[in-house]
Amino acid sequence: MTPTLLLVHGWGFNGGFWSDLLDHLPDFPAEVVDLGFYGAPIIPTVKRPLVIAHSMGLAWALANIPRPWAGVLAVNAFPRFTRAPHFVEGVPPRLVERMLARFAEEPAEVTAEFLRRCGIETPPPAAALNPERLGEALAWLGKCDERTALKMLNCPVQAIAATKDTIVPEAMSRAAFAGLDLVLAEGGGHLLPLTHPDWLAAQIRQFAARAS
Repeated sequence: MTPTLLLVHGWGFNGGFWSDLLDHLPDFPAEVVDLGFYGAPIIPTVKRPLVIAHSMGLAWALANIPRPWAGVLAVNAFPRFTRAPHFVEGVPPRLVERMLARFAEEPAEVTAEFLRRCGIETPPPAAALNPERLGEALAWLGKCDERTALKMLNCPVQAIAATKDTIVPEAMSRAAFAGLDLVLAEGGGHLLPLTHPDWLAAQIRQFAARAS
């Protein structure tokens, strides 16, 4: 039986992030988490989901989605984002701290700059943002650490990273998923679900066959 996909987006995005990818998976039952960065949050309840998580979505899922899971496919993702003594490949904490310091006064500008770094040239209009939820999530991003939760998962785990990801560099992905199945998209950036939806859909089909 094919498990239901539960898709979780990262910081600065919404549930519509997955539309192109889901168009390539019409035969899969799927539910989409929306963290409420541009409106009301939507958190579906799915029994034994196959979690597909992008970027911060993996750490959020590990902290918030009840187990058991059928499996988890981490895309451009991480269980911890910032550097720590035993995770030197993480992002320097001061980078998130600087974003937070500006965010209080310029939430739309900070969000737009981040999205442009990801590869989104036309960010959503400022009026669409929910600054409170974005700010809370950004603060959590700077301190979250779900590495233990990842290790404790009792289900198949696969990570997909990209060699040209400027948000989650390849070295960070290799460190975060050491000892786990890691697939690299040569030349890909931080938005594989948007730039490589057909390729990623094929990866999900292969992984789902193992996880079901």
